[in-house]
Amino acid sequence: MFYFQENQNTNLYKSSILDDEKIIHAFTTRTGGNTPVPLSTFSMGTAENPELLPYVEENRKKICEVLGVKYKNLIIPEQKHTDNIKTVFSHEDDVSNCDGLITDTPGLVLMLLFADCVPVILYAPDKHIISVIHAGWRGTAKSIVKKALNIFDQEFHADIKKIKVAIGPAIGQCCYPVSSEVSEKLVNTIKEDCDNIFTRNINDNNLVNVDLKKLNARQLEDSGVINIDKSDNCACCMSSVFYSYRAENGKTGRHAAIASLK
Repeated sequence: MFYFQENQNTNLYKSSILDDEKIIHAFTTRTGGNTPVPLSTFSMGTAENPELLPYVEENRKKICEVLGVKYKNLIIPEQKHTDNIKTVFSHEDDVSNCDGLITDTPGLVLMLLFADCVPVILYAPDKHIISVIHAGWRGTAKSIVKKALNIFDQEFHADIKKIKVAIGPAIGQCCYPVSSEVSEKLVNTIKEDCDNIFTRNINDNNLVNVDLKKLNARQLEDSGVINIDKSDNCACCMSSVFYSYRAENGKTGRHAAIASLK
């Protein structure tokens, strides 16, 4: 179950499935920082406004303080809507051109940025491994969450059935029509569509509304994951709480998914 938690004037969004004494996690919201409009107020990314980097850096330092993690250990990859995932062992590791991070190193702080795309945090308690994944439609079409599971399995020998997953706030099916070409690429990533993940758009028969969060959950389920907590909140509908690229016509900040091992 997802819930909001206030801490030092910030409003964090968390999943009870990850409330484990060996992991720190949070999904940030728009509340608690000092970035000006249109990134108001707790943006973790500069988006198209590099001149606002000093404000963003202050927000990143604050979230690290709130969560009790070290800012110097913060790792933020260069996200490019790929299915590339990198395993990191130091905050100095190369994280260019990737949309997923995995670590078994306590103290490292994994942070990825979002404004409609699907944030996914995975935790393998038996091997003490975490991963944070950025799953936009392109990454979802390439089954990026399945790729993360393969790394957990093949490189760390984690038990898939013990893995816990939190799928955070992202654009909902209500606000996400895509072309038939895109929907075809997405539907091919699951065994069958039995949960109304794809529905015909009521205003345009050439468009299909997709539930990206549920689709990523189905990919995980198809791979054997049992313990999944999925947020029902739509970032686009709740753009006063979360950042939404679509709701704000591209002029917005970024919330974050953060995870660190104790």
